[in-house]
Amino acid sequence: MTARLSRSFGFPVAWPDFIGLAVRVRADDADADLLLASTGWRVPGRFALLMHRTAGLARLTSLMPYRGARGAVLLGARTVGADPGAPGRFRPDARWDLELFWATPLGPWNRCGSLRLTPVLDAAGRVQDTPLRFDPLLNQLPTAQTYGWTRRLREHSYRLARQ
Repeated sequence: MTARLSRSFGFPVAWPDFIGLAVRVRADDADADLLLASTGWRVPGRFALLMHRTAGLARLTSLMPYRGARGAVLLGARTVGADPGAPGRFRPDARWDLELFWATPLGPWNRCGSLRLTPVLDAAGRVQDTPLRFDPLLNQLPTAQTYGWTRRLREHSYRLARQ
């Protein structure tokens, strides 16, 4: 598994920004990418982006629903324990523990797992970013496909990002 934490606008680290978490896992001999963004947690806030200064304060969701076996489903994550800090300011010994959730668009969140992330360090012991680019349209989750309308909304920006 590989993950990347990012800030959308790239404002100075002390300023709030939209927090993004991209996670790539290997599933069925293929890459699967999950992208989460800082949003509200309750309805209707789970459909609106929210800015935060640090990753630990953010509630992260897929924002747009996936097509699951029983209908539309959102995926979410929230910090458990210590706040790892702001993207770009993680300490080499940082550890980020997250609880994972799923929900129908208007339903309650249901805990379904956990995730522990630690930084990758370069030879000098500094936190290193991954060069990977994540694309949930090309690297779909095996059990949760995209709806046509969500694909059309995202396609243009992901196509540009691939260039």
